[in-house]
Amino acid sequence: MNVHEKLKTKDLIAAIALLIISIIIYTDTFNMKTLTVSQVGPDFAPRVVSIGIFILSLILLFQTLKDWIMAAKNVSSAKASYIKDAKEMESNKGYENDNDVQDHVSATLIEDKASRWLRYKNVLITTVLIVLYILLMPIIGFLITTAVYLFIQFCLLGQRKYWNIPLFLILSILTSVIVYYVFRLGFEVMLPAGILG
Repeated sequence: MNVHEKLKTKDLIAAIALLIISIIIYTDTFNMKTLTVSQVGPDFAPRVVSIGIFILSLILLFQTLKDWIMAAKNVSSAKASYIKDAKEMESNKGYENDNDVQDHVSATLIEDKASRWLRYKNVLITTVLIVLYILLMPIIGFLITTAVYLFIQFCLLGQRKYWNIPLFLILSILTSVIVYYVFRLGFEVMLPAGILG
């Protein structure tokens, strides 16, 4: 099983697990008791979150299944290409000597390690950003903390050559302002104002 198949297996397991969890959360919201006379009860946020998780899990599940079907269709062409490449490497076509073949193989392995490290680095940085976001929100406030978090996250997840700093700034600020006022005016929920309050 290659790395791509392992990742797809993990995606399939995650999608199914999250589907089950979202269904459990949603059904459990019917057992919540309303203690206030508010437009939004205690069941609202868990239902919205569980519906969101359910939809995203379905998307992940369908994408994973689609990728597996596409991979199955391409297996024969991939095998033929692999056999062709192996024969070329065996006969050293395109390479001056054995050192060139070894250099090519080494470069491929280094690229794989670099891409793997980049994935882990992004996960680690995102985890640290989430922890900082949670810790700093009561102090600095929702608006500023959310805008800064989103901007850094956009930069982290986008490739540097495609960074659009003005767009990232506008999206970060607009998103934090819209979410703040939806919760404040629509749901009557006060988010931390922090230094702006």
